[in-house]
Amino acid sequence: MKVYVSTHPFSKTSDKPMRLLKENDFKVKVNNFGRKITSKELAVDLDNSDILIAGTEKITEEVFIKNPNLKLISRVGIGLDGVDFDLCKKYNVKVAYTPDAPTIAVAELCVGLILDLVRKISETNYNLKYNNIWHRHMGMLLYGKTMGIIGMGRIGKSLVHMLSNFNVNFLIHDIRPDISFGKLYNVKFVSKEELLKNSDIISINIPLKEDTKDYITFKELSLMKKYAILINTARGGIVNEDDIYQALKDNIIAGAAIDVFEEEPYSGNLRELDNCILTCHMGASTIDSRTNMETQAVEEAIRFKNNQPLKNEVFSNE
Repeated sequence: MKVYVSTHPFSKTSDKPMRLLKENDFKVKVNNFGRKITSKELAVDLDNSDILIAGTEKITEEVFIKNPNLKLISRVGIGLDGVDFDLCKKYNVKVAYTPDAPTIAVAELCVGLILDLVRKISETNYNLKYNNIWHRHMGMLLYGKTMGIIGMGRIGKSLVHMLSNFNVNFLIHDIRPDISFGKLYNVKFVSKEELLKNSDIISINIPLKEDTKDYITFKELSLMKKYAILINTARGGIVNEDDIYQALKDNIIAGAAIDVFEEEPYSGNLRELDNCILTCHMGASTIDSRTNMETQAVEEAIRFKNNQPLKNEVFSNE
Protein backbone atom coordinates (compact mmCIF):
# COMPACT_ATOMS: atom_id res chain seq x y z
CA MET A 1 0.00 0.00 0.00
CA LYS A 2 1.33 3.44 -0.98
CA VAL A 3 1.48 6.36 1.45
CA TYR A 4 2.25 9.95 0.54
CA VAL A 5 3.33 12.28 3.34
CA SER A 6 2.52 15.87 2.36
CA THR A 7 3.03 17.47 5.79
CA HIS A 8 6.43 19.14 6.19
CA PRO A 9 8.62 18.50 8.04
CA PHE A 10 7.95 14.86 8.89
CA SER A 11 9.65 12.52 11.35
CA LYS A 12 12.19 15.21 12.29
CA THR A 13 11.36 15.32 16.02
CA SER A 14 11.46 11.51 16.19
CA ASP A 15 12.17 8.65 13.78
CA LYS A 16 9.15 6.76 15.15
CA PRO A 17 6.54 7.84 12.55
CA MET A 18 8.72 6.90 9.57
CA ARG A 19 9.89 3.74 11.30
CA LEU A 20 6.27 2.66 11.85
CA LEU A 21 5.48 3.17 8.17
CA LYS A 22 8.44 1.09 7.06
CA GLU A 23 7.84 -1.63 9.65
CA ASN A 24 4.30 -2.01 8.34
CA ASP A 25 5.47 -2.42 4.74
CA PHE A 26 4.14 0.82 3.30
CA LYS A 27 5.68 2.19 0.16
CA VAL A 28 6.43 5.75 1.32
CA LYS A 29 6.86 8.96 -0.64
CA VAL A 30 7.33 12.30 1.15
CA ASN A 31 7.01 15.98 0.32
CA ASN A 32 10.48 17.04 -0.79
CA PHE A 33 9.61 20.65 -1.58
CA GLY A 34 10.97 21.77 1.78
CA ARG A 35 7.80 23.79 2.50
CA LYS A 36 4.02 23.61 2.60
CA ILE A 37 2.91 21.99 -0.64
CA THR A 38 0.42 23.69 -2.97
CA SER A 39 -2.77 21.95 -4.12
CA LYS A 40 -1.49 21.68 -7.69
CA GLU A 41 1.80 20.17 -6.52
CA LEU A 42 -0.06 17.76 -4.28
CA ALA A 43 -2.27 16.57 -7.13
CA VAL A 44 0.82 15.51 -9.09
CA ASP A 45 3.18 14.46 -6.30
CA LEU A 46 0.61 12.26 -4.55
CA ASP A 47 1.35 9.76 -7.32
CA ASN A 48 -1.94 7.85 -6.95
CA SER A 49 -1.16 6.78 -3.38
CA ASP A 50 -3.73 4.93 -1.28
CA ILE A 51 -3.23 7.09 1.81
CA LEU A 52 -2.40 10.76 2.27
CA ILE A 53 -0.81 11.80 5.57
CA ALA A 54 -1.76 15.44 5.30
CA GLY A 55 -0.79 18.79 6.73
CA THR A 56 -2.74 22.05 6.43
CA GLU A 57 -2.67 22.23 2.63
CA LYS A 58 -5.97 22.61 0.77
CA ILE A 59 -7.09 19.37 -0.88
CA THR A 60 -8.91 20.34 -4.06
CA GLU A 61 -10.96 18.27 -6.49
CA GLU A 62 -7.95 18.08 -8.82
CA VAL A 63 -6.21 16.01 -6.12
CA PHE A 64 -9.05 13.46 -6.12
CA ILE A 65 -9.40 13.36 -9.90
CA LYS A 66 -5.72 12.69 -10.52
CA ASN A 67 -5.43 10.15 -7.70
CA PRO A 68 -8.33 7.67 -7.97
CA ASN A 69 -6.62 5.19 -5.61
CA LEU A 70 -6.79 7.62 -2.69
CA LYS A 71 -8.93 6.10 0.06
CA LEU A 72 -7.80 7.75 3.32
CA ILE A 73 -6.70 11.23 4.37
CA SER A 74 -5.00 11.03 7.78
CA ARG A 75 -4.52 14.58 9.01
CA VAL A 76 -1.52 15.46 11.18
CA GLY A 77 -3.24 17.84 13.59
CA ILE A 78 -6.70 19.08 14.38
CA GLY A 79 -7.73 21.67 11.77
CA LEU A 80 -9.84 20.31 8.92
CA ASP A 81 -10.57 23.48 6.95
CA GLY A 82 -8.36 22.23 4.10
CA VAL A 83 -10.55 19.14 3.66
CA ASP A 84 -13.74 19.35 1.61
CA PHE A 85 -16.03 16.68 3.01
CA ASP A 86 -18.41 16.87 0.03
CA LEU A 87 -15.49 15.91 -2.20
CA CYS A 88 -14.49 13.13 0.19
CA LYS A 89 -18.03 11.75 -0.04
CA LYS A 90 -18.07 12.09 -3.83
CA TYR A 91 -14.77 10.21 -4.21
CA ASN A 92 -15.30 7.73 -1.33
CA VAL A 93 -12.37 8.87 0.80
CA LYS A 94 -12.26 8.43 4.57
CA VAL A 95 -10.86 11.18 6.82
CA ALA A 96 -9.15 10.87 10.21
CA TYR A 97 -7.31 13.38 12.38
CA THR A 98 -5.31 13.64 15.62
CA PRO A 99 -7.38 15.92 17.88
CA ASP A 100 -5.75 15.11 21.21
CA ALA A 101 -2.05 15.41 20.35
CA PRO A 102 -1.75 19.21 19.89
CA THR A 103 -4.20 20.26 22.62
CA ILE A 104 -1.84 21.00 25.51
CA ALA A 105 0.78 22.63 23.27
CA VAL A 106 -1.73 25.06 21.73
CA ALA A 107 -3.21 25.91 25.14
CA GLU A 108 0.27 26.51 26.59
CA LEU A 109 1.19 28.82 23.70
CA CYS A 110 -2.02 30.75 24.32
CA VAL A 111 -1.13 31.17 28.00
CA GLY A 112 2.37 32.29 27.03
CA LEU A 113 1.00 34.88 24.60
CA ILE A 114 -1.41 36.19 27.23
CA LEU A 115 1.39 36.67 29.76
CA ASP A 116 3.60 38.24 27.11
CA LEU A 117 0.91 40.78 26.22
CA VAL A 118 -0.24 41.69 29.73
CA ARG A 119 3.35 42.17 30.95
CA LYS A 120 4.73 43.57 27.63
CA ILE A 121 7.61 41.11 27.63
CA SER A 122 8.40 41.07 23.90
CA GLU A 123 8.10 44.85 23.60
CA THR A 124 10.49 45.41 26.49
CA ASN A 125 12.95 42.84 25.15
CA TYR A 126 12.94 44.46 21.69
CA ASN A 127 13.44 47.97 23.05
CA LEU A 128 16.32 46.94 25.28
CA LYS A 129 18.12 44.84 22.66
CA TYR A 130 17.61 46.87 19.51
CA ASN A 131 16.81 50.43 20.64
CA ASN A 132 18.95 50.53 23.79
CA ILE A 133 15.90 51.72 25.72
CA TRP A 134 15.67 50.82 29.40
CA HIS A 135 11.97 51.24 30.10
CA ARG A 136 9.90 49.29 32.61
CA HIS A 137 6.56 49.03 30.84
CA MET A 138 3.50 49.15 33.05
CA GLY A 139 1.51 46.00 32.39
CA MET A 140 -1.49 44.52 34.17
CA LEU A 141 -2.09 41.51 36.35
CA LEU A 142 -3.61 38.41 34.84
CA TYR A 143 -4.72 37.47 38.34
CA GLY A 144 -8.39 38.23 38.93
CA LYS A 145 -9.17 39.25 35.36
CA THR A 146 -12.12 38.05 33.27
CA MET A 147 -11.12 35.53 30.61
CA GLY A 148 -13.44 35.11 27.63
CA ILE A 149 -13.11 31.85 25.73
CA ILE A 150 -14.90 31.47 22.40
CA GLY A 151 -15.18 27.72 21.85
CA MET A 152 -14.74 25.36 24.80
CA GLY A 153 -13.60 22.19 23.09
CA ARG A 154 -10.40 20.35 23.95
CA ILE A 155 -8.18 23.44 23.80
CA GLY A 156 -10.70 25.72 25.46
CA LYS A 157 -11.09 23.30 28.35
CA SER A 158 -7.32 23.00 28.71
CA LEU A 159 -7.13 26.80 28.90
CA VAL A 160 -9.73 26.87 31.66
CA HIS A 161 -7.75 24.27 33.59
CA MET A 162 -4.41 26.06 33.15
CA LEU A 163 -5.70 29.55 33.93
CA SER A 164 -7.81 28.58 36.92
CA ASN A 165 -4.73 28.95 39.15
CA PHE A 166 -4.60 32.63 38.20
CA ASN A 167 -7.97 33.10 39.88
CA VAL A 168 -9.51 34.41 36.67
CA ASN A 169 -13.26 34.58 36.04
CA PHE A 170 -14.40 32.65 32.97
CA LEU A 171 -16.96 33.73 30.40
CA ILE A 172 -17.57 31.06 27.77
CA HIS A 173 -19.39 31.20 24.46
CA ASP A 174 -19.97 27.80 22.90
CA ILE A 175 -22.70 26.47 20.62
CA ARG A 176 -22.75 23.15 22.53
CA PRO A 177 -21.78 24.07 26.10
CA ASP A 178 -20.46 21.31 28.34
CA ILE A 179 -22.45 22.20 31.44
CA SER A 180 -20.86 19.52 33.64
CA PHE A 181 -17.33 20.74 32.89
CA GLY A 182 -18.44 24.32 33.35
CA LYS A 183 -19.72 23.60 36.86
CA LEU A 184 -16.34 22.15 37.86
CA TYR A 185 -14.65 25.49 37.17
CA ASN A 186 -17.55 27.81 37.92
CA VAL A 187 -17.62 29.18 34.37
CA LYS A 188 -20.45 31.33 33.07
CA PHE A 189 -21.89 30.55 29.63
CA VAL A 190 -22.85 33.75 27.82
CA SER A 191 -23.70 35.17 24.41
CA LYS A 192 -20.95 36.26 22.03
CA GLU A 193 -21.84 39.92 22.65
CA GLU A 194 -21.76 39.61 26.44
CA LEU A 195 -18.38 37.90 26.29
CA LEU A 196 -16.91 40.60 24.03
CA LYS A 197 -18.18 43.44 26.22
CA ASN A 198 -17.12 42.05 29.59
CA SER A 199 -13.85 40.16 29.03
CA ASP A 200 -10.38 41.53 29.71
CA ILE A 201 -8.76 38.80 27.62
CA ILE A 202 -10.39 36.86 24.79
CA SER A 203 -9.13 33.63 23.26
CA ILE A 204 -10.44 32.26 19.97
CA ASN A 205 -10.69 28.46 20.00
CA ILE A 206 -13.12 27.53 17.23
CA PRO A 207 -12.60 25.85 13.85
CA LEU A 208 -12.67 27.77 10.58
CA LYS A 209 -15.92 26.98 8.79
CA GLU A 210 -18.39 28.85 6.60
CA ASP A 211 -20.15 30.35 9.61
CA THR A 212 -16.95 31.28 11.47
CA LYS A 213 -15.21 33.09 8.60
CA ASP A 214 -14.80 36.74 9.69
CA TYR A 215 -16.34 35.80 13.05
CA ILE A 216 -14.47 38.73 14.61
CA THR A 217 -14.66 41.95 12.58
CA PHE A 218 -14.40 45.63 13.48
CA LYS A 219 -17.98 45.44 14.76
CA GLU A 220 -17.04 42.82 17.36
CA LEU A 221 -13.73 44.48 18.21
CA SER A 222 -15.55 47.74 18.89
CA LEU A 223 -17.59 45.99 21.59
CA MET A 224 -14.46 45.07 23.55
CA LYS A 225 -12.96 47.03 26.44
CA LYS A 226 -10.31 49.54 25.41
CA TYR A 227 -7.63 47.76 27.49
CA ALA A 228 -8.70 44.25 26.40
CA ILE A 229 -6.49 41.86 24.44
CA LEU A 230 -7.35 39.23 21.84
CA ILE A 231 -5.55 35.92 21.20
CA ASN A 232 -6.07 33.84 18.06
CA THR A 233 -4.33 30.46 18.01
CA ALA A 234 -7.20 28.79 16.12
CA ARG A 235 -7.27 29.53 12.38
CA GLY A 236 -6.58 32.43 10.07
CA GLY A 237 -9.76 33.93 8.63
CA ILE A 238 -11.75 33.77 11.86
CA VAL A 239 -10.46 37.21 12.83
CA ASN A 240 -10.58 39.70 9.96
CA GLU A 241 -6.96 40.82 9.57
CA ASP A 242 -7.71 44.25 8.10
CA ASP A 243 -10.18 45.01 10.87
CA ILE A 244 -7.94 43.96 13.74
CA TYR A 245 -5.10 45.99 12.22
CA GLN A 246 -7.33 49.07 12.28
CA ALA A 247 -8.59 48.35 15.80
CA LEU A 248 -5.04 47.99 17.13
CA LYS A 249 -3.73 51.01 15.25
CA ASP A 250 -6.58 53.18 16.54
CA ASN A 251 -6.29 51.75 20.08
CA ILE A 252 -9.83 50.39 20.00
CA ILE A 253 -8.32 47.44 21.92
CA ALA A 254 -5.00 47.33 23.75
CA GLY A 255 -3.30 44.39 22.09
CA ALA A 256 -3.47 41.11 20.21
CA ALA A 257 -1.45 37.97 19.64
CA ILE A 258 -1.96 36.15 16.35
CA ASP A 259 -0.50 32.73 15.56
CA VAL A 260 -2.57 31.92 12.45
CA PHE A 261 -3.22 33.81 9.22
CA GLU A 262 -5.28 33.60 6.05
CA GLU A 263 -2.13 33.43 3.93
CA GLU A 264 0.95 31.74 5.39
CA PRO A 265 3.79 32.67 5.56
CA TYR A 266 2.29 35.99 6.68
CA SER A 267 3.63 39.28 5.26
CA GLY A 268 0.86 41.74 6.07
CA ASN A 269 0.65 45.06 7.88
CA LEU A 270 0.12 43.65 11.38
CA ARG A 271 3.93 43.41 11.44
CA GLU A 272 4.06 47.21 11.77
CA LEU A 273 2.32 47.29 15.16
CA ASP A 274 4.06 47.26 18.54
CA ASN A 275 0.88 46.12 20.30
CA CYS A 276 0.54 42.95 18.23
CA ILE A 277 2.59 39.79 18.80
CA LEU A 278 2.90 37.51 15.77
CA THR A 279 3.98 33.88 15.77
CA CYS A 280 4.30 31.43 12.89
CA HIS A 281 1.38 28.97 13.24
CA MET A 282 3.37 27.22 15.95
CA GLY A 283 0.70 26.20 18.44
CA ALA A 284 1.55 22.52 18.07
CA SER A 285 5.27 23.10 17.54
CA THR A 286 6.69 21.23 20.47
CA ILE A 287 8.79 18.11 20.11
CA ASP A 288 6.29 16.11 22.13
CA SER A 289 3.18 17.25 20.28
CA ARG A 290 4.64 17.02 16.80
CA THR A 291 5.86 13.48 17.44
CA ASN A 292 2.49 12.46 18.86
CA MET A 293 0.54 14.01 15.97
CA GLU A 294 2.65 12.31 13.32
CA THR A 295 2.62 8.98 15.16
CA GLN A 296 -1.14 9.04 15.64
CA ALA A 297 -1.69 9.91 11.96
CA VAL A 298 0.52 6.95 10.96
CA GLU A 299 -1.30 4.66 13.38
CA GLU A 300 -4.57 5.52 11.63
CA ALA A 301 -2.93 4.55 8.31
CA ILE A 302 -1.88 1.23 9.85
CA ARG A 303 -5.40 0.58 11.13
CA PHE A 304 -6.79 1.32 7.68
CA LYS A 305 -4.29 -1.05 6.02
CA ASN A 306 -5.24 -3.80 8.48
CA ASN A 307 -8.98 -3.23 8.00
CA GLN A 308 -9.38 -2.10 11.61
CA PRO A 309 -11.72 0.67 12.81
CA LEU A 310 -10.13 4.12 12.77
CA LYS A 311 -9.70 5.73 16.19
CA ASN A 312 -10.45 9.33 15.22
CA GLU A 313 -12.51 9.11 12.07
CA VAL A 314 -14.14 12.37 11.02
CA PHE A 315 -15.78 11.21 7.81
CA SER A 316 -16.60 7.70 6.62
CA ASN A 317 -17.32 6.78 3.02
CA GLU A 318 -19.52 3.91 4.18
